[in-house]
Amino acid sequence: MRMLFEYYETDRLIVCMDPSNVELMEDFFSDRSKTKLLEIECSFSDEYLIGHAKRVGLAGERTTQATLNRLLPTIRNDMAHESDLIRDANFEPHYRFQEWNEPQENAERLSAFLDIPADRALQVAETEYLFAD
Repeated sequence: MRMLFEYYETDRLIVCMDPSNVELMEDFFSDRSKTKLLEIECSFSDEYLIGHAKRVGLAGERTTQATLNRLLPTIRNDMAHESDLIRDANFEPHYRFQEWNEPQENAERLSAFLDIPADRALQVAETEYLFAD
């Protein structure tokens, strides 16, 4: 990515942040810099969410499958709620890059977000392992 930004000769910074931290997003948008938001939406398998629950301490190695099964809907709802909060904040511009979209649709959004040519954005959107864990 470094060469991409040097090619366009602009100062840019891309920051990845926890979607639950809407206050930090608000800080960026209230600053005088030009701020854009790209929300990346993924499909999460139960296996991934269980691993997430273990990584953040919601579950442990001895947590039963029955408990994990009860926990999964809560985790999924929490993620959906975070996305709703971001949308409700009305950040502009706000682009959505979604795993279930066709590459062309994601490329259009990526092109606008990064201000890069459509063909380059399509190359990125067509990356086979883009949403792999």
